[in-house]
Amino acid sequence: MNYIVDFLNWFGNLPGPVMMFLLFLVINLALRISIGKSIKAAFMYALGLFALSTFAYDIFLSTVVSVGDAMVANMGLTKTIVDFGNGVTPIILSNPIIVWAIPVGIGINIIMLLLKLTKTLDVDIYNILYFWGTPAVLVLATTGNVVFAILSIIITGVITLKIADWSAPKIHEALPQYKGLSFPYVYSAYYGPVAYWFNKLFDKIPFIRDSNINAETIKQKLGVLGEPGLLGFVIGIVMAFMGGYNVTDALYTGIKLGAALYFVPLSTKILIEGLNETTGVLTSLVKKRFKDREIYIGLDGVVLAGAPESLAVGLLLVPIALLVSFILPWNKVLPIGMLSVGFILCAIFMPFFKMNILKGVIFLVFVITCELFIGQVLAPVFTDLAVSAGASIPYGSIEITNAANWPNLICVELFNFIQGLMG
Repeated sequence: MNYIVDFLNWFGNLPGPVMMFLLFLVINLALRISIGKSIKAAFMYALGLFALSTFAYDIFLSTVVSVGDAMVANMGLTKTIVDFGNGVTPIILSNPIIVWAIPVGIGINIIMLLLKLTKTLDVDIYNILYFWGTPAVLVLATTGNVVFAILSIIITGVITLKIADWSAPKIHEALPQYKGLSFPYVYSAYYGPVAYWFNKLFDKIPFIRDSNINAETIKQKLGVLGEPGLLGFVIGIVMAFMGGYNVTDALYTGIKLGAALYFVPLSTKILIEGLNETTGVLTSLVKKRFKDREIYIGLDGVVLAGAPESLAVGLLLVPIALLVSFILPWNKVLPIGMLSVGFILCAIFMPFFKMNILKGVIFLVFVITCELFIGQVLAPVFTDLAVSAGASIPYGSIEITNAANWPNLICVELFNFIQGLMG
């Protein structure tokens, strides 16, 4: 058992591109793809993931975090609870119960596939570990019950896979290049069905229904200024000035965000090229052996974030989130963590709006409100975990939270209720 745990810990700590190269190499070889093609396909996926991570995380995310922090400081914004975002990751991963997310998560996925309860084969091991495992950490912290914690992994996995199955064909309709893939990414997946119903509501409002604001129409109306990279450049400069940056730093911020909006879609194309070999063979195999089956490869939500519309709405999330957090009279959360991953959050719901930026921006207000609510309710739990781990509370706040992940709230409230009934 110790060897298995050690291996899972080693594998879970690998850099993302290395982890996914090894994983897809094994999958490709298992699908009887030739060694040469297996290596090339796995490498192209890892190359795309590396480029995507570099521009989406190292450049886009870090720049947004920096300018978001500057905006908070320049405007003197404070709250009693801070959404620490990725800052809670080490606290969650250091909890021993988290290790169970991988064997339980993979086991549930395989059982559901065999019983035809899901079409998704989730190969994103890190997200199973972290996002399926986080509810277990929170439930264990609030109830002290290991069984409840394990059940929370199962509940999170089952619901997420079912939502990914339902969302996939609708995403493919708007973005056909992702056909054969699904996105069981816990943080954003749950907003897909909500966006579907919001879109029906939007289509009853003439002004919103008749709007057609996407990357292509913006480019047609604004010409060269409508290019995604230049849009990111302009938005970045405006945000930087709101953060009190000087002209030089504002221009540099605009260039970095513009570069991200330009290169993220190109990186995504490389990644999908690496997937084509795997998905092609897998599709043929499934059609041959399971004529009534369709199987999706489940991937990280960042893969879906390559569309310029998603990146643009993700950028606009920064000022909108700060504004909404201070307009809501009941809110005590400063949404710092949300600012850094908003583009991934937007990526899952934009296809339901046919990439319409206006619909996406309006829907953001609802999403941000939900995220702030989750963060505020769970703040005491995250704060206790942070204090136990010796972490400090940043931004002059009293409590820490992570305004993300509906299953965190669902599982904590469900098992607290059950424990209450049990006395």
